[in-house]
Amino acid sequence: MKRSTISEVAKLAGVSTATVSKVFNNDERISKKTKDKVLEIAKKLNYQPSAIARSLRNKKSKAIGLMLPNITNPFFPQVVRGVEEVALENNYVVIFCSFEEQFQKESQYFQLLDNRWIDGIIFSGVTGDKEEKEYIQNIQKRGIPIVFIDRGIEGHFSNLVAIDNEEATFKGTRYLLELGHKRIGFVNGPGEVKLFAKRLEGYKRALQESGLEFDKDLVVEGKQNPGVAEQAVKQFLSQKKPPTAIFATSDLVAIALLREVQNRGLGVPEDISIMGFDNVPLASLTSPSLTTIAQPIYKMGVEATKLLIDHIEKKETTKRKIILDTELVIRESTAKVEN
Repeated sequence: MKRSTISEVAKLAGVSTATVSKVFNNDERISKKTKDKVLEIAKKLNYQPSAIARSLRNKKSKAIGLMLPNITNPFFPQVVRGVEEVALENNYVVIFCSFEEQFQKESQYFQLLDNRWIDGIIFSGVTGDKEEKEYIQNIQKRGIPIVFIDRGIEGHFSNLVAIDNEEATFKGTRYLLELGHKRIGFVNGPGEVKLFAKRLEGYKRALQESGLEFDKDLVVEGKQNPGVAEQAVKQFLSQKKPPTAIFATSDLVAIALLREVQNRGLGVPEDISIMGFDNVPLASLTSPSLTTIAQPIYKMGVEATKLLIDHIEKKETTKRKIILDTELVIRESTAKVEN
């Protein structure tokens, strides 16, 4: 059906185009009788107000930028789902940017979004270094609100939706210690990323509270992709006393570790227990199924988008930090140490 113009609606309704515009902008000065008449005619004529024209009038685009480090990690699609659902409910569109853990690509996206009319940004960064902070500060100076999700930036207080990464990793390490494991391999993300630094602190704290010394040879750091699993297993199994358990700070890496250990003829958990972090859908489908720390990933996306829209629409003006709970999910990939 052909779309009609605002002039055609105004003519049939017997009002001015300005009145039609006010009806669609929920102007309270328009009477209910006039509003109902305009809306009825608009429906008959298949009239929809121009989003571009409305943006020019209101200085609002009803668009938010979503900047994530790596969409190939199964963690982030669940974030996207939560963001899109809340955005759609509130008539916002989402401009999605994945920069593959590359700061150069991230900076390009910042410039692109900065040059376009967006109302706010949900952001999960790379390192939180000086240049990254400068981009964020420049955007905020223009009055564009930002909500950090999953990854905050040290020393930069802004809206944040995340978990307590240190406590979550402490919880997972303590569980492995309670099973009798004293040598626990730890496969972490890049140490320069704040959340992974916090996870390493949680691992160290659990060892310390159990009276065990930290052994740097039991720690492997690298990008959160399956490739780090081969390096980690090779390093761990070459030791005189290999670890009896491995804790990976992402399920993606933990699943790759499980496969790598099995390919070497070892049993999970009979020879080595393996534990992940995130509780992505694949974690319950591996053989054996993966013990992991469950993050409320979808809820992160939901809460971050609600918080951002509240700031865009001035319902919230105070910066907030929302820390969500995690849960230990025990499955088949971990077991007590056999004496």
